[in-house]
Amino acid sequence: MYEISRHAGVGQATLYRHFPDRSSVAAAIFAEELEGLERLAAEKAGDPEAFFALMRAVAAVQTQFYGLVDCIAGVPGAESETAQLKQRFLALVEEPLRDAKAAGLLRRDFGIEDVFLLIAMIGGALDRGAGTGEGAALAARAQTLLAEGIGSPADD
Repeated sequence: MYEISRHAGVGQATLYRHFPDRSSVAAAIFAEELEGLERLAAEKAGDPEAFFALMRAVAAVQTQFYGLVDCIAGVPGAESETAQLKQRFLALVEEPLRDAKAAGLLRRDFGIEDVFLLIAMIGGALDRGAGTGEGAALAARAQTLLAEGIGSPADD
């Protein structure tokens, strides 16, 4: 929390008045990033490629804020806040996912639960590159491979 207050240019007391712990800070950051994803979804509404644009943006957020979700999820009492953020995220990707499938851009067997699997896989790439400076490159490569793998096969 000291580092957060120092980077924000505020005193620790000010930070603690607004955020009682690190998970509260992480939840606020996650909510702000989710708003950005919601704006992107609104801009891309009706575009069959919107799902892929959203997943690229999600991978970018994961890379920039590596470990953010773990920080929220690892704190007792944060379950309701985490569940609420997850519901917002689900609502955000449902329509673009449906549009991409309808346009034949996604595998027919790809579902909403697979979105979380993709996120976990990108997180695994980030874990592998943690501390090496290669995290962003590995996450980008994983995202590319995943996007190609979830695309609709030519023989569908």
